[in-house]
Amino acid sequence: MSSTPEEIAAQWREQMQKGYLKLAILYVLTRGPLHGYEMMKRINEWTLGVITPTAGGMYPTLKELENKELIKGEWIPEERKKVYRITEKGRTVFREAVRKHFKLASSIRRWFFKELSSLGFLNETDLPAVMEPAVRVLLLKEDASTEEKIQALQKLRERLQHFTLLLCKMVDEINMREKELKAASKTTKINDESSNNSATATE
Repeated sequence: MSSTPEEIAAQWREQMQKGYLKLAILYVLTRGPLHGYEMMKRINEWTLGVITPTAGGMYPTLKELENKELIKGEWIPEERKKVYRITEKGRTVFREAVRKHFKLASSIRRWFFKELSSLGFLNETDLPAVMEPAVRVLLLKEDASTEEKIQALQKLRERLQHFTLLLCKMVDEINMREKELKAASKTTKINDESSNNSATATE
């Protein structure tokens, strides 16, 4: 029996969530060793609740990452907890995964804006990435200085401000296009009614 579109979409979503959970685990461990419960809290906080790991999903993922030697767990008898650390291999995988993610996101962004441009909502089709430059410093460059982090945040603010202006412009264009379509639809309806009336009168 073939899957429905909704079931397929749900499966894809689950696969993406698993991938992002792995990425999130590696990220929080770049900040220092943690046990499972602490990781779940940090990930939930870091993603603003977008990723909310459960024990049922977290520990099998930790085991998988450990088997691939991306993280290493150590049982602490006095604390009765297993503490995990990211390995050098794990750091390399994390950096590469983030780079590939933003490369894909950049391609999708260009395609999206190109489509909007073809509809007349935008003049710019190759807009600069909003988040990527800041992420490269804040996530990937672990030895970034305070000054570098401040500059990254300042640039991020500037890009977000530019993007906000762009969104406002897009909303104005959409409102104008909506009015044009409504006016055209109203004219068409009037013309159709007029034609119908004329046809009735002729009969």
